[in-house]
Amino acid sequence: MSEKKIVGLFGVSQTDICIYLASILQNMGYRVCVLDNSYEQAMYYCIPHPAEKLLTITYKKIDYERLVPAECWQEKEYDYLLVDMGVWPPQTDLTLCDEIFLVMDSAVAQIERYRKLMERVALPMNVIVRDIYPEAVNAKRILEMLQEENCFVVDKYVLPFHEEDSICRIGMQHQGYRNFSRLSVPFEKILLKICAVLTEGDTTVIWRSFKRARRGECA
Repeated sequence: MSEKKIVGLFGVSQTDICIYLASILQNMGYRVCVLDNSYEQAMYYCIPHPAEKLLTITYKKIDYERLVPAECWQEKEYDYLLVDMGVWPPQTDLTLCDEIFLVMDSAVAQIERYRKLMERVALPMNVIVRDIYPEAVNAKRILEMLQEENCFVVDKYVLPFHEEDSICRIGMQHQGYRNFSRLSVPFEKILLKICAVLTEGDTTVIWRSFKRARRGECA
């Protein structure tokens, strides 16, 4: 890969997705850095770190950094820069991303706010709607609401609620990230699809790297 690809993820509960994707990409042989530019700083609790303050923490051969100004992103010498942009990122930061993923749940107010944001920034975005309860809401209806008078939605991913996914997401904040061997099958399929979009790589290589990452291994 000759040029760095900056991937921005923002919305609700995207930190675990950042970590999983970074692990798969690293196992594919790419140099990966994850930036936590969110207000919540959930990643700080997921990745083991020493007592002293470091600018960069390397874990499983992936570099993790916090609150890096957008003007410094291009200086980073990596193949992939995954940026956790928090709930409401600055529009100028979004324009620097090669790929943008909006992660959201089914809250109506949230759908409306993010629909207006997409219209305002006028940038193509991929949408991940997670933790859907089929008994309460139809995922198709959520996507229709989001796309109303809005032509900026590119790829769409729907993730039904599974207890295992929530256990992994919350558990890593208390116990540290080790692997994602307990994720639901729908979540695994979404990770594979996103990696295929990001890398345009061979499906065999992606699948092999995914299995290594799922076990907590690194290349």
